[in-house]
Amino acid sequence: MRVLGVKYKSLFNLLLVLIIVLLINGISSIYFVRVDLSADKIHSLSNETKITLTNLDEIITADVYLVGEYPAEIEKLKKSLFEKLDEFKAYGADNFKINYINLDEDPELAKEFKNQVFKDGVDFTDIIISRDSKQEVIRIWSGIILRMGDQFSPVQLLQKGKFPISQLIINQFNDQLEYNIILGLNNLIKPSSKKIKFLRGHGELDNADAWIIRDQLIKYYDVDTLRIKQLKAKFYNESIDLSNYQYDSLIAYKVDSLIIAKRSIPLFDNIGNPNKNSKRFIKKSLQNKIISKYMKDPSKISEDLDVLDETDLLIIAKPRLTFSEKELFIIDQYVMRGGKIIWLVDMLDVDESVLKDTNITYAKPVNHELQQFLFKYGARFNMNMVNDARCSPLIREDGLGRIPNWYFFPMLYMDEPSKYLKNVGPIKARYICSIDTVGENNIKKTPLLKTSSEFKVLRQTSVNYQNLYNYNPKNFENDAEPPVCAWLYEGIFNSNYQNRSVSKDFKKFISNPIVKYKETSISTKMVFIGDGDIIRNDFLKINDQIKPVLLSFESADYGNPEFFPRYGNSMFFQNLVDELLDKSELIPLRSKMNMPRLLKKDIYSEKQFWQLINIIIPIIIITLIGFLNQYFRKKKYVN
Repeated sequence: MRVLGVKYKSLFNLLLVLIIVLLINGISSIYFVRVDLSADKIHSLSNETKITLTNLDEIITADVYLVGEYPAEIEKLKKSLFEKLDEFKAYGADNFKINYINLDEDPELAKEFKNQVFKDGVDFTDIIISRDSKQEVIRIWSGIILRMGDQFSPVQLLQKGKFPISQLIINQFNDQLEYNIILGLNNLIKPSSKKIKFLRGHGELDNADAWIIRDQLIKYYDVDTLRIKQLKAKFYNESIDLSNYQYDSLIAYKVDSLIIAKRSIPLFDNIGNPNKNSKRFIKKSLQNKIISKYMKDPSKISEDLDVLDETDLLIIAKPRLTFSEKELFIIDQYVMRGGKIIWLVDMLDVDESVLKDTNITYAKPVNHELQQFLFKYGARFNMNMVNDARCSPLIREDGLGRIPNWYFFPMLYMDEPSKYLKNVGPIKARYICSIDTVGENNIKKTPLLKTSSEFKVLRQTSVNYQNLYNYNPKNFENDAEPPVCAWLYEGIFNSNYQNRSVSKDFKKFISNPIVKYKETSISTKMVFIGDGDIIRNDFLKINDQIKPVLLSFESADYGNPEFFPRYGNSMFFQNLVDELLDKSELIPLRSKMNMPRLLKKDIYSEKQFWQLINIIIPIIIITLIGFLNQYFRKKKYVN
């Protein structure tokens, strides 16, 4: 009888456990609960996201295309996506709906859907899976379309392209889910009207060189290029050489009249149309290069000066040619009116192609002549290059492999990173210079990037393959503070032309009321970085196609099965842009995307200690549990 009682008691306990489990599952299906024990709460929604979802005024529908039967590796991605969407649904309630679309159920429907999805902005990703020494390529549409009425916003969850599946890729997918979805949601419910312009005309990075960063910024901002044209930058009644300009260009630039043989020839009639009577005469004069002056209506001077007025952020990335005085004046007055600028300026240039034949080359000064101009804002760009023992590799131009430690490519960070670097990997720089702060005490100056303590500053710089293969710690020993290579300035700036000696004509021009010259700015922000290559992407030939390399990856790692993101250049730059354009709520979301970071030296020294802890503690716990179990058994049965 006692045996039967024990048996029924065990069955009762089992039944009770099952009932409790079912109750927990039922409650969890109604109320979303997740315990996140990570330090930065990277596995739970941020407060900013929760506020956005709970304050939805209209119904948002998420069309999900990662549905169907997939290999186990991709099922992990799908499961993560579904869990994250459930979390969004829990906070969005009735205003956030999910529509799962299986593209494998109907071939014709799938074709229609894929064409539409592609048009909407979601592209496919090829995942490489290795099995039994063979590779299988699985094509997935890893994206969702967020819809609100007739409006929609595409969300690409995996980078377009072809990638080998790995735990790193899975982690990257998981880390970026919240950011990608909330970014798409923000684009739908509160689209940004902020305009970003990349300056052109001085040898700056072109669209291809900055393809990756532009592709990231364009998701949330209106991104375009801008050229302060030399002709438009000229001012009233100034002598210039017009021999290289065509008649149509003069018309397009609204030049009012030309001075030919001391006679003013109008380009436009009284009602504003091109003057047909003078067209032929002007064209012939241009061909004969006999024109030396042009006139412009003083009332239209402001049209030239206002060329940047609709620009919320100006990015000047790696200029190589000289700026005219008038261009600099326009940029200066843009700052005085509250304009924001990110300066990415090289002071020295290295032609790596020369190394292919000679194994040695020399750094040459870049001819932009911006040093004095930037000095007036309180930033001294030094004519040097910073070397660092903590650095990136270099692929040799001569095809003889790579140099693992190319000291001219330092990996920059901060010991106590700001919000712009939180959870961001090291920043890869190339031939970067140091920047010192000067004057302008009313400006708040925040250091953004610096080298490690193992650095060397070179002023007379030769670049040589042969001397860089072996690490010599003596070359990097110094007692100086690591140099800062990037700064954020915030406050009220003084004009470059305040108390400055200028020509009589230029002084007269500034004093013209139409110009509206300002000596001090309203409160604004500028970023100074001593390297234009921070945002420059490499190119790689993949399947007979030239494609830009993501800024977070090392190009030499492409094709390796365990390639992984190394650098935080893209995230760092996006954080800076968000800060300057008052979109700082995106920064904590982006900071939840984990990146590998450099370990500090004290972590290396504590390695053995933590290994012992991981081995000894579990043994102690198991021993203690065994001892307590034996103790209570003895106490129960002995008595």
